[in-house]
Amino acid sequence: MQYIIKLIFVIIALVIPAIMTSGATEEQEPVCGESVYYDEHSYISIAHIHEQLVNMSWPEISPAMQLARMDAYVVFKIKVSPSGMVCSTEFIGGNRLILEPLLTPTIKKWKFRSDRPFWGLIIIRYVSGRGFQFIK
Repeated sequence: MQYIIKLIFVIIALVIPAIMTSGATEEQEPVCGESVYYDEHSYISIAHIHEQLVNMSWPEISPAMQLARMDAYVVFKIKVSPSGMVCSTEFIGGNRLILEPLLTPTIKKWKFRSDRPFWGLIIIRYVSGRGFQFIK
C-alpha cells in the first residue's frame, strides 16, 4: 500500500508542473503537424538554408569545453514551418555526446525567411578557441 501511495505522489509531482507550464509559453509555437507536408520538393540545399536564416544564435560554451581542444562536427535535418520557425530537428551524425544536446534547443529557436514549409540539412562545426561555424 505504501508503494502505491509513493507512486501516486511521484506521478503527481511529475504531472502537475507539466500541466501548470503547458499554457504559459511566451514563444510562439511553430505551425507544424499533419497539415504541413514535407516532400522531396520542399528540400532546400545547405547554402540556401544559410541564405534563408534571419535570426540565429549559438549556445554559450562552458569553460571546460573551451579547454577541451575539440574539433567536431554535427549534422541535423531540420524542418521549417511556413512561418519560418523550426518545427523539428533530427540528429543525423557527428558528435552526439557533446554537440547534439547543446545545439538542439538552440537550433529550435532559429528563425528563417519563408513563405512555405521546407526541410534540409545543416552542418555545424565546433573548434575550440574559435567557437561554432555554420558550414555551407
